[in-house]
Amino acid sequence: MNKPSFLAAALLACAAFAGTASAQSAAGYPNKPIRMVVPYAAGGGVDAIARQLGKKMSEALGQAVTVDNRPGAGAIIGLDAVVKAPPDGYTVLFTAGSSINLNPHVYKKLPYDPSKDLQPVAQAGNTPLLLLVSATNPAKTLAEFVAAAKAKPGTASFGSYGAGTTGHLLGTAFGKAAGIDLLHVPFKGAAPALTDLIGGNVSSVVADLGSARGLIQGGKVRPLAQTGAKRDPALPNVPTFTEAGQPSLAAMGGWLGVFVPAKTPKDITAKLADTISKALQTAELKASMAELGYTATGLSGAKFEELVRTDTDRWGKVVKDMGGLTLD
Repeated sequence: MNKPSFLAAALLACAAFAGTASAQSAAGYPNKPIRMVVPYAAGGGVDAIARQLGKKMSEALGQAVTVDNRPGAGAIIGLDAVVKAPPDGYTVLFTAGSSINLNPHVYKKLPYDPSKDLQPVAQAGNTPLLLLVSATNPAKTLAEFVAAAKAKPGTASFGSYGAGTTGHLLGTAFGKAAGIDLLHVPFKGAAPALTDLIGGNVSSVVADLGSARGLIQGGKVRPLAQTGAKRDPALPNVPTFTEAGQPSLAAMGGWLGVFVPAKTPKDITAKLADTISKALQTAELKASMAELGYTATGLSGAKFEELVRTDTDRWGKVVKDMGGLTLD
């Protein structure tokens, strides 16, 4: 056998072996427990959904899916743990979209690059962000809120989860789009922000549906507008930002997603995506997510990857338009 033909045969053999190994990795996966890293503290809404999804995945895959809470540093600690884990499908990340598409634009330095070091698997669900006022606020619509802010420049404010969060950026973008001066008041979470809203210490708050739902139902706060292309089923009487005259804010909602280290075999990633998507279609998981303010989705593959890229670009533009924002 001459050298060229020998080389060609060797390459074909390697390709065949690689194909067989890939097929075997999916066929035998998983054969041990899977660790689901959640970069937030236990007990919150994201953690609750992760545990419910993990239970469904465990039932489908025949292996335990254990939640590993790694909170701190704006989700950076948890994401870093996943990035550094072996890319074998046994470590997955369950996180809010902001940790992927917003953090790179606001933190001075990250120990990883989400666009290169993490592979999107599936979107678990989405939730609208709301602009809320106290139930005692005279403004019944977004237009009335804007009119009041323009009538008394420098008096309107909005609270958010904290500096550099989606709430902060949405509130800032709203103020710019509406042509009003809104003072940002950062809080350590949605609960204290909403408490101060009810107490009259801030004019408005930007929060997710899950955080505000109980107060909305109890008549303590009033949502004036919600993100999203259409009204959330839980808020059928609340207009979208587009309906309220601010279409540029429509896509600035929140979502949850599952990711794995970038070099995880594609067949394993596909198996995870299929398992997650099927779990999210169960009535039980849909109902429990709805109670926490999320609509189950299960978007995966190229469509989810495109969503991640689009959202990353969108939030980057918002940060740039507000003159930049840097967190240590």
